[in-house]
This record gives sequence, C-alpha cells and structure tokens, in this order.
Amino acid sequence: MSSSILTNYGSMVALQSLQATQTALTNTENQISSGLSVSSASDNASAWTIANTMKSNVASLNQVSTDLGNAGSILTTAVSGAGQVSSLVSQIRAKIASFTDTSQDPTAIQSEVTQLVSQIGATIQSSSFNGVNLLDSSQPKGLTFLASTNNDYSGGGTSPTISTGTTTDLSSTSTNTAAAAFYTLVGNLGTAITNSTPATQQTNLDTALQQVDAFNAVVESSASTLGAVQTNVTSQQTFVQNLATTMTQGVSNMVDADMTKESAQLSALQTQQQLGTQALSIANQAPQMLLKLFGG
Repeated sequence: MSSSILTNYGSMVALQSLQATQTALTNTENQISSGLSVSSASDNASAWTIANTMKSNVASLNQVSTDLGNAGSILTTAVSGAGQVSSLVSQIRAKIASFTDTSQDPTAIQSEVTQLVSQIGATIQSSSFNGVNLLDSSQPKGLTFLASTNNDYSGGGTSPTISTGTTTDLSSTSTNTAAAAFYTLVGNLGTAITNSTPATQQTNLDTALQQVDAFNAVVESSASTLGAVQTNVTSQQTFVQNLATTMTQGVSNMVDADMTKESAQLSALQTQQQLGTQALSIANQAPQMLLKLFGG
C-alpha cells in the first residue's frame, strides 16, 4: 500500500470501525436501558408488528378475565340464593305435610309457612350482585358473557360467548305456572286443604304437596342450570388467564432483551471501543511518521 499525506487510509478504516463499534454500543445500551431488543418497527418490523398485535389481544383477554370474574360472582350469588330457596321450600313442605295432623295447630302452621315464604322473598331479593339478579323478573332473557377475543378482527370474526339462557322468576309475582300455584297455596293453606270429608282433605293435601314439589323442581332446575354455567365461566376464566400468560411469554421472547447476553455484549463493545480509539490515534500519527523519511 502506498504512503500518502493526502489520504490516510488507515485512519479512515479505523474511524469506520470505531463508528460501527459506537453504533453497536449505543444499540446495546438502549436495549439494556429499555429491556427491549425490539422497541420500534425499525428494529424488526415483523416482530414489532406481531408483538403489538399480541399485546393488544393480551390486554383484551385480561379484561375478559376480569369480566368473567364478575360473571362468576353473579352466578355464584344466584346459585347460592336458589339453593337457599330450595331449602326453605323443603321446610314448607314439611310443615304442609303435618297440616292435617289433628295434634297440630293449623293456624300456627300457617304462620310458620308465612314466615318461610317471607324468607324466600328476602332471599330472592338479596340474591343480587352489582344490581344483577337472576332469580327475579329483572333478567327474563338471561345474560350473555364474553368468553374470549380473537387475535384479529380485521377480516371479520365472531367472539365466543357463554349464555345463561332464559331465567325463571322464582318470586311471588312470577308468571311461571308452578311458582304461581305454590304462592297461591301457601298464602292460605286452610282454604286449599281443609275439608270436612277426610278422604277429600287427604286428596287436597296430596295435591298441595304436589304443587310444592313442582315449584321445588323449578327452583332446583334453575340452580342446576345456573350452577352449570358458573362452572363453565370459572373454567373459561382459568383458560383465558393461562392464554394471556402464554401470549405474554411469547411477546417477551420476541421483543425482550436477553440481559445476560447484552451484559456480555456491552463489556465486549466497550473493550472494542477502547481498542478502536487507540487504533485511530495510531493511524492519525501515520503522516507524522512520513516526515521522518525526509529528515523531519
């Protein structure tokens, strides 16, 4: 290679090498400070786009998980209330069964039944979570809960849902046939059952017990249906949480910096920077060396 005082090729190469090292060092420092290997589309357009899409979906899934938790609370409250109503109906059944027992006081039995019916009403009214009640007439069409979200809706798509189906009003104002018959019965047991003819009175008692059992079947059916939906919601919430965690890990693999690797890289680049600086300093002294050829 020829020697020139106009062009210091060695200095140019050393400078380019030092600039490349400095660029790499700046990039490594940015990754360490941000914790991201891909912080913008310019770093890796494909990974950045996919990661951003997945982050958006993770945020949606986290919200769905929260909403499913609320749905679970609504259903838990309703199932618990229906279970309590069924228990109270069973107690009423026991009272009615002894209504024709001559050793019992029909008036006292009616009074006890009236109190139990009042408890049923209070239970139904209080079986509400955040203003949502599935045991009265306020939600006749039931509720539908968002079960999950898709990754991308740009091409269309339908979100999966979980529905309770139609609900049954268990209150005293219910239009359900079994419920209406039950509340009419318990309102005045004497009229419904008492008869001067023992055989007829026994028939009336059997009819009354049938009406109680019919209503209790409605209550148990409501509890069973809502309980099944509750189980479905709980299972779906667990799945959504796991899915969000998996997707978060996937995003991390794509865009998060490997801090162990970056630490080693930083140390190496800092050494290269020092050596590059020294190399540039030496290369810059080359023209001075030429002066010695001329006795300078």
